[in-house]
Amino acid sequence: MRTKKYDNYAKWYYLLPIMFVVTVLPLIVYLKVVPLTGASYDTWTGVTENYDFFSYYKGMWLIIAAALGLFMVVVRAFQNDPNLLKKELKQFYLVIGVYLLFIVGSTIISDYRAVALSGYPDRYEGVYVLIAYLVIFLITIALIQKESHVQYLLGALMIGAFAVGIIGLFQYLGYDPFKMDFVKSLFLPEQYKHIANDLEFQFDKYVIYATLFHYNYVGSYAAMLFPLCFTLFILTKSKSFKIAMGLMTLLMGIVWLGSNARSGIIGVAFAFIVLLIAINKIIKKYWKYFAAGLIIVLALFIGLNQISNGYIGTRVSSLFTDAKILIGMEENTAPGSESIPLKELKTSGNQGTIVTPSETLNFVFADDALAFTDGNGIPLETSYDSSNGKITIHNPAYKDYRLSYGRIDNNRILNLVKGNILLVFDLKPDRISLIDNKGNEVSLEPVEAWGFEGNERIGSSRGYIWSRSLPLLKNSLIFGYGPDTFAIAFPQHDIIGKMYAYHGDMWQVVDKPHNLYLQIAINTGVISLLAFLFLVGNYLFRCFRLYVSNPFDSFLSQAGVAVFVAIVGYLGAAFFNDSVVSVAPVFWVLLGLGVSVNHIISKRTGSV
Repeated sequence: MRTKKYDNYAKWYYLLPIMFVVTVLPLIVYLKVVPLTGASYDTWTGVTENYDFFSYYKGMWLIIAAALGLFMVVVRAFQNDPNLLKKELKQFYLVIGVYLLFIVGSTIISDYRAVALSGYPDRYEGVYVLIAYLVIFLITIALIQKESHVQYLLGALMIGAFAVGIIGLFQYLGYDPFKMDFVKSLFLPEQYKHIANDLEFQFDKYVIYATLFHYNYVGSYAAMLFPLCFTLFILTKSKSFKIAMGLMTLLMGIVWLGSNARSGIIGVAFAFIVLLIAINKIIKKYWKYFAAGLIIVLALFIGLNQISNGYIGTRVSSLFTDAKILIGMEENTAPGSESIPLKELKTSGNQGTIVTPSETLNFVFADDALAFTDGNGIPLETSYDSSNGKITIHNPAYKDYRLSYGRIDNNRILNLVKGNILLVFDLKPDRISLIDNKGNEVSLEPVEAWGFEGNERIGSSRGYIWSRSLPLLKNSLIFGYGPDTFAIAFPQHDIIGKMYAYHGDMWQVVDKPHNLYLQIAINTGVISLLAFLFLVGNYLFRCFRLYVSNPFDSFLSQAGVAVFVAIVGYLGAAFFNDSVVSVAPVFWVLLGLGVSVNHIISKRTGSV
């Protein structure tokens, strides 16, 4: 029996920090200009500042929200709230402690500690943000203690999702709010108002990125929200709430499909399979609403596909094509290694060699002069224009080469361009080296790859990223390279591999693995990944026990299974997407909410 004292310290306003996380945090868009130094600069695109709109301030406000939430828990502790620490959930507390240990340990031993602390450009998911994720998870478990708490938190989530959905809808129709002068004035600091007209946005109509930075992350967000709303629409008995959830299902369906994120499609597919398993005993009772939901999905697909001139259908079709290629049901007809413009690149002492599918070019730097020969060692006649540094090779086989030779900061430099081949060499009397656009030497050592040979372009080049990321696990079995240091650990010097994977873009910066599980294992270690898998695995196991064949005659059970399928949706999309501060906080709050709801239901049914 609850006492008056319990009601006093279990007021809704204690939930404000986590309500803020699911409502306001995903909507934050504001410019932060971050100077780049050290490893961040060395591995980034060559600019000295990162203009970030979507991640930096989300991370800062997340940390603030986590600190305020922790304060609320302390206040409740001084009020002698007996329900803060749930002894039955000690497994969750223990595994969070292990996860935290390896996050902090990976930061301490990282060779790139500055990045591990604050995060990498455009991402800013350093150690403080990762700790904030765990804190808000634990805070949610502690503060969610009764049905009204669940209602408040889900209500806050729906408000945030509605705002994301409306922004996304306008973007899909070609009326992107972020391209409007008034909106630009809201997310630009006063000293940067002058750049408003120069801002260029990566996406046009028929793509939704909302306030979440990229359509892939919208896919992860929708993989949670669409199944959650769909499930509540089916199961709720309240007519007004059912109408509201029907409208939210429609809006989140638009966001889901309009993002064009194939990862979101996969996540929702996993979620729907789990939902069907959970409600298998009562699906006949709710078949009308379930059928209505499926009709909504089908109508959305047809309508949005028609509006986008078939683009959504193309995306879905490519997903099935990639799957067939991977399992060997279909042959990969994409151009193979023969399509790589650069076949080989090597330097030895003062000599360099470039091999393309059609010819070989050798060059030697000696006595402040360059000499060129073909693949057979036959000298090539050249002329040099000292006014512009241009070198011309007088041989038809080399007519597509653009060469220039000159000095930069007292260093002698050779620039070579042929189509997509863009190379710069630092010339010294005894040594020639390849350098990048920041003047750093680029290693020409072979790059180790595991799997996906010939299928590197699978999943928008995820095959390439995964094949080069998997070997990194050998060095992160215990501790990882450090939070958010994936881009530094990745073999960015694999210019030949990138030329194939990215259709000629040899200097593409690979800053994320496009896989949450690889991201955790590489950044904070394989043991931390095992801790995370145990955490979500334990939650999913408890959900199966509680919800398979559940009658769902109470709001808590309906909310619990809705959160369950939302978590499954996110974890499914996570095979192809990373953790990012625009979306991950919502996942961690929902996971904490799901654990709390399960605990409340278990106590009521005596199955703890």
